[in-house]
Amino acid sequence: MKLKCLIVEDALFLREVYRYSLKNENIEIVDEASDGMEALIKINQHKPDLIILDLVLPMKNGFDVLKEASHLSPRSKCIVISSFDDHETISKALALGAIKYLTKPFTKSQLIEAIAEVGQIYNEVYNG
Repeated sequence: MKLKCLIVEDALFLREVYRYSLKNENIEIVDEASDGMEALIKINQHKPDLIILDLVLPMKNGFDVLKEASHLSPRSKCIVISSFDDHETISKALALGAIKYLTKPFTKSQLIEAIAEVGQIYNEVYNG
């Protein structure tokens, strides 16, 4: 099963990196959002299996998106990717529902590994 993925990142270059990195993986990128408000609209519209989410976004930050995403699409799993690497930020993201937290910069293999873990969790919960 291909995971439907929404990429939420304000930097176009990083959205392109994610698209390229995931091109040959078992992922279907259903859409992208460049700010928190757009992200919530697209989460509600697509109900993605996976959300790749930056924390620093215009309009609404990633924490706000995490809070609201759980109501809009309860089955969606989220990987937060951020340059913040302090314990408080990571703990807050995980407490709000993120399944994985990656710190920028990261490698393609770290991203693929995180997505594989999310895919396994998703399959166990919803197909198991």
